[in-house]
Amino acid sequence: MRTIAFAILMVIGLHVQGQEQEGQGIIKTNPFGWFAGQFQFGYEHFLSEKLSVQVMPGVIFSNTTVTQSDSLFFLESFDATRLGFIVVPEVRYYLGDVAPDGLYIAPFGRFRTVTTTVDQDDASTRKRTSIGGGFVLGYQYQLANGLTGELFLGPQFKSSNTEYTGDFELYEDLSLDDTEDTGIRFGLTIGIGR
Repeated sequence: MRTIAFAILMVIGLHVQGQEQEGQGIIKTNPFGWFAGQFQFGYEHFLSEKLSVQVMPGVIFSNTTVTQSDSLFFLESFDATRLGFIVVPEVRYYLGDVAPDGLYIAPFGRFRTVTTTVDQDDASTRKRTSIGGGFVLGYQYQLANGLTGELFLGPQFKSSNTEYTGDFELYEDLSLDDTEDTGIRFGLTIGIGR
């Protein structure tokens, strides 16, 4: 219920803010990230007809499960909480007519830090910090009443550092996490503005 109320308030907030930024930029969010516990809201500001800058900060919050082996065949599960933040700045060059419509290419930077804490053992944590960048090829489309939709895809390269406290190294984290040095950045955003 709180998630639905939060989503409604954010949409109302996006609508009000979008009206204040008419003609200068777009306020955006990644709705698929919400289901993964990554709540990002950003702003794209137009510098010229073909060039813009965007920053997408966000909070990461989700519950996960970690396991610990008691014997050769038995795994015991424990609840854990993930909490952190992410920020992705980028510069966009639109290959089409005028920003924010059409195909674009965008180099980006990326900083993400997430701490996973075992709920039954608060002293056992893992803090993973990643810094990197890459570029994406994307397409943004203006819909009616200032609404926008966009898709993007491209390679990303990063360096990660992991720190453990307590007995976290004895647990196995079954969730997909940010461990690889290379990967694909893709997504969909919706926004309002202009």
